[in-house]
Amino acid sequence: MRTIGETRIYHWDEIKESFKDADIFLGNGFSININSALNYRSLFDKFLTYLNPCEQSIFKHFNSTNFEGIQNKLTDAVDANTIFGINTSEIETTQKQLKCGLLNSIKDLHPSYSSIDPQVIFNLSQKLDWFEDIFTTNYDIFLYHIILNTADRYKRSNGVKRYQDYFRRSDSGLRFTEQSLPGFKNIYYLHGALFLYRECGQEFKVQRGDKTDELLDLVKLKIHIGNLPVFVSEGKAKSKEETISKSNYLSFCRSTFRSSRNSLVIHGFSFSDSDDHLLDDLNAGKRKLAIGLHLNCLKDGEILKRVKGIERKLFRYKSYNLKYFDSRTLF
Repeated sequence: MRTIGETRIYHWDEIKESFKDADIFLGNGFSININSALNYRSLFDKFLTYLNPCEQSIFKHFNSTNFEGIQNKLTDAVDANTIFGINTSEIETTQKQLKCGLLNSIKDLHPSYSSIDPQVIFNLSQKLDWFEDIFTTNYDIFLYHIILNTADRYKRSNGVKRYQDYFRRSDSGLRFTEQSLPGFKNIYYLHGALFLYRECGQEFKVQRGDKTDELLDLVKLKIHIGNLPVFVSEGKAKSKEETISKSNYLSFCRSTFRSSRNSLVIHGFSFSDSDDHLLDDLNAGKRKLAIGLHLNCLKDGEILKRVKGIERKLFRYKSYNLKYFDSRTLF
């Protein structure tokens, strides 16, 4: 344990017994620990490099980083122009370029599953056994594979508890349903994921044919045929809320997060203004919280400033009800 003023920062092992079967909230720091390129801003910045100035200006004009939202606006523009007999070829070319830009960005930044040490996935799967449900704002494919690894481990040991994600087999694919399965833990992608997509007004999860299929290739195929990923990419909390409200799945995840009263361990989350909607949800009802702090190269004064900032955000909580731990000691 490290003490700075009145703030105690624990090693995870010192408090873990108090958070057995707690839920865990995984922010972007979890994915960055696997691969440093995995943050949304880097994906969007890379995406912009594939666009010409005119195409970039579309996102600037609407003050948006939402791929799907911009594509929907362009689709509406094509439909309106078609009604009035106005040529739409330039808009359609832009739509294709945006899809190609997203595909190339994912290819450039997101490592394939085959390039990741399988022992890393296995170890993370084991460590997550300590917790109950998973809530995450990460959009990448790694939790997808970690959950599959947990399912494989379940087949070898009944002591392992599997996860459900509320996507069930149907004639048209793995479709979202609010129906829960007994005996499973749950995972909620609060901001969506690359492997979720919308088709005919319903939300689906990309399904692998067999274990040899590279999930990223299937994601890119979906994008190529026009099924863009369902994930929240806006920079402001209010804009994120608007996107979430338009998705049955994302609204379901957020409602569950807001209403849960189970203890919660927070790891890899920055408590930034852009996620104030999630902080509002935490303040809506008190939960027992353990908060991981990223302490690399921080001096005592900087750490205290960080702690005070978190406590201002979590205004419904008393400081003595919050436990802090060194995030490096968990995973």
